[in-house]
Amino acid sequence: MTYISKGPVDEDRWEPFEQIRSTFGFLPNFFKAQTLRPDLIEAQLALIGGTMVKEGALARRQKEYVFLVCSAANLSTYCVTAHCEIVRMLGIHGPEPERVALDHNRTNLPPEDKALLNFALKLNKNARQVDADDVDALRTYGYSDAQILETILMVGIAQFANTVSFGLGTVPDFEPTTILGEGAVRG
Repeated sequence: MTYISKGPVDEDRWEPFEQIRSTFGFLPNFFKAQTLRPDLIEAQLALIGGTMVKEGALARRQKEYVFLVCSAANLSTYCVTAHCEIVRMLGIHGPEPERVALDHNRTNLPPEDKALLNFALKLNKNARQVDADDVDALRTYGYSDAQILETILMVGIAQFANTVSFGLGTVPDFEPTTILGEGAVRG
């Protein structure tokens, strides 16, 4: 499940893990693999909870989609698989999450969501090329500075989670879904 040994945390009784199960509906291997440093798990939960889970300027759907497109661009099977399932568990309506991850521009998402995800992808892959014009373009779609800030933070969280899951060798919590062709998805 991971490249490093586990720490002394009791996965069934540790309060932060109970909170994770309550929030996500399961205990991700991503967190189980970090039990050598429970203090760092708690710090991550504060960041993830405060940015991704807590109601903010962006809808949870938008946050999950930003996470998905960045994770797919970074080829993180672990994070894409986990967050496709989280989208389903949350009952988020819209295109199949695998379709969003694969190519959000070929879905029926509204143009403003596509613009937000295009911005997120540019920041994810070419952060040094993002400039004031990119931010101004999001404003033309009606995004506030608070929404833009949350988008930027979500890109950073996705990159962090992708890097940690790669470094730890974390295996997916669910069977990865394969996109077979136009309209066909297999789990």
